[in-house]
Amino acid sequence: MADFSISRAIGSGFDLIVRRPGSVLAWSAAYLLIALVPVACVFGYMFSELPSLFAGIRHLDPQGGPPPDFFRLQSRMMMANPIMFVTGLAGRALLVGAIYRSILEPDNRRFFALRLGTQELWLALSLFVYGVMMMFAIFGVMLGGGALGGLVWLLTGLIPDPTATTITRVVLIAGVVVAAMGAWIWVAVRLSLGPVMTFVDREFRLFESWTFTRDHAWKLAGLMVVLAIIAFGIGLTLEGVILAIIYSQLGGFDPPHLHALFHDGQLPHIGPLLSVLGPVMVLVAALVGPMLTILVAPLASAYRDLRNA
Repeated sequence: MADFSISRAIGSGFDLIVRRPGSVLAWSAAYLLIALVPVACVFGYMFSELPSLFAGIRHLDPQGGPPPDFFRLQSRMMMANPIMFVTGLAGRALLVGAIYRSILEPDNRRFFALRLGTQELWLALSLFVYGVMMMFAIFGVMLGGGALGGLVWLLTGLIPDPTATTITRVVLIAGVVVAAMGAWIWVAVRLSLGPVMTFVDREFRLFESWTFTRDHAWKLAGLMVVLAIIAFGIGLTLEGVILAIIYSQLGGFDPPHLHALFHDGQLPHIGPLLSVLGPVMVLVAALVGPMLTILVAPLASAYRDLRNA
């Protein structure tokens, strides 16, 4: 029977980083160029209104409504959303495709395994549809869980003992929450190999993953739980570093320090803050390739083992 090793899948990302560090850094640079630089330019354009906006807020007439700068900033943000969506999806497809290619086609190393062709276009579509389906799935789970939770609340209200009512409600509602999240995770796991299959077959594949993962869902769920823990640990560490740097530059997050930062619509402390945060953000951008490799390569490795078994 076809099978895969969770430990081998988890190690595939770290192994790829060790074997091809130059490629992994090139992936970070490609993502920075395609996804982050356009977004940074857009945000720079949007936030050029901030000084005048803060100055307007400080002298705002309560009866006059929001200042004109607020509406200009809002319109710029609405214009930026499509750009951010397209560049973000393109960057993801480019990097995920390079990681898939490095695992599934290890000899195809030209241009650091980076391509922008039909495989990446199909992969972008698959990633987008998978994300949309997960959003609808979690919405359906929340709706169904809320309905069941409300029913449990009404039925347990018939219990005469208040203590028994409270205990029963807590136990049953907790069970509903666990069951709802389990249902969402099950759907996510069963469709998780769709993007890999799309990349390999060079045409849209998503629902075929449901059949392909039929006998391996529990093991894939375990793999994704481990990956979620790794992602949480990496994200928490980076967030702690960035918050510590901001705190050290501001001197604190209390109102006096924040008011001093935006005094009279000026940003006197933003220069020193950006001078420190700049290298940190460059480091975070450089870590995009390694982080995605750690999180994406395991699914490609699992698919390769299941397909070749």
